[in-house]
Amino acid sequence: MDPLLITLRLLHIFTGVYWAGTIFFFGTFLEPGIRALGPDGGKVMIKFFERGYLTFLPITAFIAVASGTWLLSIASSGFDPAWMGSSVGIMYSTGGLSAILAFAVGLGVMRPAALRIWDISRQLPQAADDAARAALMAQMGRQRARTGIAARIILVLLVIAVAMMAVARYA
Repeated sequence: MDPLLITLRLLHIFTGVYWAGTIFFFGTFLEPGIRALGPDGGKVMIKFFERGYLTFLPITAFIAVASGTWLLSIASSGFDPAWMGSSVGIMYSTGGLSAILAFAVGLGVMRPAALRIWDISRQLPQAADDAARAALMAQMGRQRARTGIAARIILVLLVIAVAMMAVARYA
């Protein structure tokens, strides 16, 4: 067996499972629970952010996408049009495109909104009065809504990616 293929496959599977699993957990359990907690939900998210969630998850997702792209390049002999047009090629590339779109939504929408939530959470204790605190909470609510919507979009895209990649070899 080729050590490069084994390494790429392990990287792709482990990082892909972590990324998809984390987003599934966040989108179906954590985000709705945090939303239900109201202002106290911010405390939970701060702990996630302090533990590096907003750094580790994008790195993991990038490794999954990069290793998958490399694997697709190898399997398709450099993205050969005949192979890419086959049912296997279409399924793998559809899954890969879904993952790339999920990554883009994560970096372009979810991560900035989450960083804004973190920033607002750190500003809350210094709020001068109830009006300032209410304004910050309103901003946080908008960012939480963006994070939740982005998480659901990413979740759908990653379900498509996982499904395509899981069954592509049988096409």
